[in-house]
Amino acid sequence: MSANLQRGLGYGQEVGTNNTTPPFSGRQSETNRPTSHRRPALHSARAALIDWYTQPFDYEWMAKHRSIRGLHQPLQYLFGSATTLYAVASVLMLFSSRGPHGFGAQAWISIVLLMQVAVALRWFFGPLPVKRDFIAYAIFGDAGTASVLMLYSPFGALVGCCLFALTGGLCIFFVSQKWMLAHLALCCGFITAMTVRNLLTGDEDAPTVLATSLVILAATAVVPLLAHIAWTAIGRDARRSLLDPLTNLLNRRGLEDAAEALWHNGHERNFSLAVLVIDIDRFKVVNDYYGHDSGDAVIVRVADRLSLLFQENGVVARTGGEEFVTVFAAPDAEVHQRIEEVVNTLYNSSDHIPITVSVGACILASPSSLWVDGPSAIDKAGRIADSMMYRAKLDGGNRSSTTKL
Repeated sequence: MSANLQRGLGYGQEVGTNNTTPPFSGRQSETNRPTSHRRPALHSARAALIDWYTQPFDYEWMAKHRSIRGLHQPLQYLFGSATTLYAVASVLMLFSSRGPHGFGAQAWISIVLLMQVAVALRWFFGPLPVKRDFIAYAIFGDAGTASVLMLYSPFGALVGCCLFALTGGLCIFFVSQKWMLAHLALCCGFITAMTVRNLLTGDEDAPTVLATSLVILAATAVVPLLAHIAWTAIGRDARRSLLDPLTNLLNRRGLEDAAEALWHNGHERNFSLAVLVIDIDRFKVVNDYYGHDSGDAVIVRVADRLSLLFQENGVVARTGGEEFVTVFAAPDAEVHQRIEEVVNTLYNSSDHIPITVSVGACILASPSSLWVDGPSAIDKAGRIADSMMYRAKLDGGNRSSTTKL
């Protein structure tokens, strides 16, 4: 499991305390502020665009979040159907009076048609696309559509620009802001060129051409842009809801999602799975003697060291004030060594405030009958690990206590 998943998918650290529940900011809501202090609408719109553009885009999170997993096949069918629609439109335009004429133009349409059929089959029967597949599809959709429409009559090409909305629908959810802007630039540039072409030829009256252009621009550019901005904001808030604000580790809810993915990965590789509950020893003394700011620093230091230790094969979460939970998968011969590394890694005699921890561990061996219970077995192992942590604490702390199921 990557460090990117452990540390909250790349989002920056926020201010918090060592309380279990992050404090409210106490800032007055926008709707309750005096009208005279509200920012101008233009300034707010500019700030919203800058905020949207600077947000990191994580395809892995978008595609693999637990709420999206059940939609993988329907999404593939949806985009396969959209590509089929492209192909059907290409066939129909071959017989249209506004379609391409001449051997060269019709030959190119036929080549694009064959590529569309191949792409549609990839969507219907291939594996779940990865990031580069979505980007390649967006490029193919835009470039292929533009190259075909250029061969149509002027007004037919303008109306055909509606097809850019299909590519825009994919861009809303599965490409970054920069790729979305590239798509919009091509769409707007091509639609503008087709509008000028129609005005120059005079086949249609100017009001009809301009009205058609405005409607198509709204459908293919304005709507996808606003939808992408909204989707990015929703995704950002959804990510933050899975994070602990002080350490930027996963919280309990985020741990459930990540641990489920780790369970599937470990099961496929025939690894053992270990659940660790880690509690900082005598943490109340740290807060009382050194102050809460120092207590926060201790918690962040523990989070950093745990994340570094399990960045390759595990996930780390902060589930309480001074309590952490780690879930990792490893070959059975390595599990006990990794558990002992936790105690040794977190203690450093050179620290201004030396840290010791009590670690309770529960190992789900592979093979084990508990694996058939699915990810719910992790919950059971977590409860057992919690009791083992208290045993380690009663034995004096700065040690681990392990059991195996």
